[in-house]
Amino acid sequence: DELRDQMLPNDYCYEQDNYARTSLRTWVNVVYGKMTNIDRKKKLVIVNNGTVVPYDHLIISVGLQYQIPAPTEADVSASVTNAELPNPPDRRYFKNPPKNLFLINDAYDAAVALYWIENYLLKSQRNIVIYGSSLDAYCCIQTLLTMGLTGDRIHLVQPPLTYQTTCLNNPVLDNTILKALENSGVHVYNDHILAQWNDGADDVSEISSVSFTTSKQPARLECGAFFSYYKKAVDYEAFRAINDACLVYDGKLVIDAAFHTNDVTIRGAGTVTKFQRKYHADQWTHANFNSKEVGVHLATEMLRLFDPTMEPQPAPPEETLNLIPIYRNPKIQGGVLPGGYVYLHVAKPGLDMPLADQMAQHDYGKEYITGTADGTPEFFRIHINQYNNVETITCLSKSSIPASNLICLYGLHERCLNNLVSRYNEGLIKDFYMYFMETWCLAMYHDRFTDFRDEVRELLSNRPEEGIESVEEKVRQIIDEDVPMNESQKEQLLKIYQATGTKRAVDTRFLSFLSYNYYHLPMYAKPGMV
Repeated sequence: DELRDQMLPNDYCYEQDNYARTSLRTWVNVVYGKMTNIDRKKKLVIVNNGTVVPYDHLIISVGLQYQIPAPTEADVSASVTNAELPNPPDRRYFKNPPKNLFLINDAYDAAVALYWIENYLLKSQRNIVIYGSSLDAYCCIQTLLTMGLTGDRIHLVQPPLTYQTTCLNNPVLDNTILKALENSGVHVYNDHILAQWNDGADDVSEISSVSFTTSKQPARLECGAFFSYYKKAVDYEAFRAINDACLVYDGKLVIDAAFHTNDVTIRGAGTVTKFQRKYHADQWTHANFNSKEVGVHLATEMLRLFDPTMEPQPAPPEETLNLIPIYRNPKIQGGVLPGGYVYLHVAKPGLDMPLADQMAQHDYGKEYITGTADGTPEFFRIHINQYNNVETITCLSKSSIPASNLICLYGLHERCLNNLVSRYNEGLIKDFYMYFMETWCLAMYHDRFTDFRDEVRELLSNRPEEGIESVEEKVRQIIDEDVPMNESQKEQLLKIYQATGTKRAVDTRFLSFLSYNYYHLPMYAKPGMV
């Protein structure tokens, strides 16, 4: 269902086509329901307070979900402001949820909401209120506009920013999307906090109006459906199950670097977890990294329990015992935003930081941009770090984006991209979209190209003969001196690279890569063709 999928952001890590090819149902038993209890002694998970699922090893990866927002119960008739709230806006809501309040956490939630809109709201004249400032909220608005709702019936209410960064974290893109919302007729309200439903009624079965406090005067909106994208948190029943099982919980489920909880048979992964305090990395969680890479690391840890052919993992050095794992793959987010813009952002994993603060750092590198956010050619931004590697890719286009190809560019040196920097500075690149569709770069999009790069790295790190240092060791000696490499040192390294036979080995390996994959890469010349 394209409309349903459009309502959810896309991290391009797991797509429906990949699920279909994996044939998960052949190998995995799926139990539908919610975990409500864990019996660690009997090794049982209780689902929906009734169904019993036994386990040998349990992995808790329930993640975070949007929760029902609790009104602060501020008296809007008394012109209360955000500084005078009687209750915190982040508290839990324990009453029965109104039937026209929607939380879109997965494809099923999206399908239910779209059914309600199509059958109960589309033909009426009632308004829709969307509360939140996340990428999900933008995707929801575009989906509603695609369904045929007029913009004047949609009200986007944004709460105050928590981390001083918007979901797009780019002023150019923020202005473009706000302009698209304005052109669509969508009403946008900033720095509003939910105060009341139905003018403060106690038992709300259906929302007919919502009130908000601001830094100045309160606001009141008529409402036929309320979509909440306020904040994500741990589901309350999942928290109760974890806490009642006496698993260590410190704001999130506590794990070590190998995913272990305080129970040897229970592991945790994903955004529901945090690392133990002994790592001194409270800000760093799995939420800061690529979810697919975290899953691969978890699968590797689990496989050691069941595969006798795997070599036992050596004990880590003592000085690394209190270090969290290193994840290298990029964080990816994307979706279809208001105005019909297709968005893709590929970035180095890390903590949220405003773009202006990132660019102010002395080792930030440079950014290269073609197009404008609302013009032709369309917006494409590449950030090259101080080592001339691609660190950030940001795309905004009204056409489809070859996301799976562009993601492959992350981490590559600009020289691999056909001398991108020099060509850009010479004015030879006018549109990055067209540039990366040329045939010269197709080898980098091949699924075996990463393996080829690993093989080249291995060639550079291996010693050609006993007693002769490898190229990598020579480079590290120069780098460890913490002095910029001069031209004579570069020439010396090139001579070593050629004299040791490493260059010949790399060339041979590259030609083997092209020959082996020639049925996919016929555009490249091979020896003997001319």
